[in-house]
Amino acid sequence: MIFYLLILVLGAVILYFAVSNYLASQPEKFKNTFGKILGVVLGVAGFFLLIRGAVPAGIALAVGAVLSWQGSLWSYLRSRAGIKDAAAPTKSNMTREQALEILELTGNPTDEEIKEAHHRLMMKMHPDQGGSGYFASQLNQAKDLLLKK
Repeated sequence: MIFYLLILVLGAVILYFAVSNYLASQPEKFKNTFGKILGVVLGVAGFFLLIRGAVPAGIALAVGAVLSWQGSLWSYLRSRAGIKDAAAPTKSNMTREQALEILELTGNPTDEEIKEAHHRLMMKMHPDQGGSGYFASQLNQAKDLLLKK
């Protein structure tokens, strides 16, 4: 019994340091990775509950797994806790160079390149995908500035 407890504590310590180092080096990827891992864990737990006959609990965990996987579970929990994403600035003082940097573009991109970069980044940063409303608004401002809207 003490052997298993020792293994459990050692595993927890190793996991703690691994997560701490990962979080320190790549904080934006951590949220996405954690959401995927939680989705898998909830999905497996839901599957086992369904097999054992606990249908309502299994369905609830399956729904949680899907929502966690796509990122909307975090948005919902943050809104229920009263945590808001950073508000988008109402007035833009963004320069052309900043807009190019935000959209990861260089030089003098065409309208099509600007729209493609905006779409690619918005697929990652949109609040419905677990991203931040502030970053999504920055992408929109950068696109509008470069397209001169």
